[in-house]
Amino acid sequence: MPSPLIALEGVTLLAPDGHPVFEDLDWEVAAGSRHYLSGGQGNGATALLRLWAGLARPVKGRILLDGLPLDLDALNHPYINAGKLGWVPTDGGLAVNLTLLANVALPLRFALNVGREEAEEQANLWLERAGLARLAGSRPRVPPDRTCWLTALARAGAKGSRLWIVDRPPGALDGPSLRAARGILELAAQDAATTLVLVGGEWMSALGTEFRIDEGRLSSGSSA
Repeated sequence: MPSPLIALEGVTLLAPDGHPVFEDLDWEVAAGSRHYLSGGQGNGATALLRLWAGLARPVKGRILLDGLPLDLDALNHPYINAGKLGWVPTDGGLAVNLTLLANVALPLRFALNVGREEAEEQANLWLERAGLARLAGSRPRVPPDRTCWLTALARAGAKGSRLWIVDRPPGALDGPSLRAARGILELAAQDAATTLVLVGGEWMSALGTEFRIDEGRLSSGSSA
């Protein structure tokens, strides 16, 4: 059986008001697996993704990524620093002072040590796949919209992410955006070593096995 890429061990996470989101949660995601979190907004899916991305701190327990604990204080996890994590939040998580092209090229240049010309070439390729080639020289929109989310998808693809953690887009996608997003995620899924964890519209459900969050617990129709 594949070793877990992500493991939660006895994790308790509290909401800002002190209400428990998860209590004593144990869960594993195998390397190379595909998962889709179903359920409505506010069910804890975003909190779970942030835990796995190393962006939320549990009050108890620990999170392992590729066998090593995530430490929010150290910020030096080798898996993340090597550019293997493709975190796609709803708002895109882009630097608003950089163009879309620069946002996509940035991790290639500074995490993967790719030269500027090659990084921008790869960034342009993935922005084209996202249907954003004509906007490459523009800065992210404020407030963030689906363009920012699609740019984050392009960034995850351009740097060759091995773990994609993709939150729901900010609202419904139009036809071209939906086709672009599906195309990028299907391309990522072609690599057997790539792990996908997705939240969003029902169109994502075909890309992974379902698991649900019910009252702070995870359940699945599989043994994942």
